[in-house]
Amino acid sequence: MFGGLGRFVANELLGFPHGSNRSSYTQLYVAFFLSGLLHSSGDFMLEKRMVYRSFKFLLLQAVAITFEDFVIYIAKRLLRRGGVELKPGRIDESWVGAVVKVIGYCWMTLWFCATLPVWLDESSAIGFGSTDRGVITQFLLDRWKQRA
Repeated sequence: MFGGLGRFVANELLGFPHGSNRSSYTQLYVAFFLSGLLHSSGDFMLEKRMVYRSFKFLLLQAVAITFEDFVIYIAKRLLRRGGVELKPGRIDESWVGAVVKVIGYCWMTLWFCATLPVWLDESSAIGFGSTDRGVITQFLLDRWKQRA
């Protein structure tokens, strides 16, 4: 939805070359920023005290994608040194491809469990729906609150 505006900001306004990391990450953060603003209007209509709830959650997703890209970059370099070459865009049916998929699904589940409370807690605090978070998410939320 916001891809065109992200490309405009990255390539036209800031002058980053098409396909560069600077262009890609600018587009990523512009899209999540604008999505956060859009969702914040819904938060505001629901309860004025929750206005930044969705904004925080969505920006955390952009941060996670950036971190994930960094980990993938490091992993590919280490695998290449070990003689294993992953082929981007192709189905890799080797054990390495299966391991990469499993790690990806585990990472996505863990990240979602860790960040979903950021989105849900403020609505629960004002009494908007009692949310059964499940054992894993509740455990992570309790640890998160202990650190704060």
